[in-house]
Amino acid sequence: MSADERAGRPGEFDLWRRLTLMVGQLNQSLERLLASEYQISLPELMVLVELRYGHERGTRVQELSAAVGLDQSSMSRLVTRLENKGLTARVSCEHDRRGVYCTLTPAGAERGERAEARCREELTGLLDVASFDDRWAALVARFRHTAAGSVAP
Repeated sequence: MSADERAGRPGEFDLWRRLTLMVGQLNQSLERLLASEYQISLPELMVLVELRYGHERGTRVQELSAAVGLDQSSMSRLVTRLENKGLTARVSCEHDRRGVYCTLTPAGAERGERAEARCREELTGLLDVASFDDRWAALVARFRHTAAGSVAP
């Protein structure tokens, strides 16, 4: 018997816990895929996607932090890793020498595009499987219903 069943009708906390567990499992699968096929992590992909859809001059590291959900210190280390892989470059701000923008290199744009397409494909398959699991079916249905009504980045 699951904790939700023992507690009776699931409340917000129980649904949040289930959602967190499902997302954790999805993220682990996507992390393995990205590491083996593209030699990048999921947060690194998030940055590549953010930069691809962002302003052509690049995006400030602080803005990337907020968009990806990492603190500034972690984002700075992540951007350095992407630079070392030749996927991004840092560019000084013309108006404020203290400001730093992060831009995609051609290799970063290409790898990010391929990795994003592959993750989209993989996520669809993972959600198809999860939709038949009693723990996740209602969450997947709600997620897909909501996503169907939204616009892609």
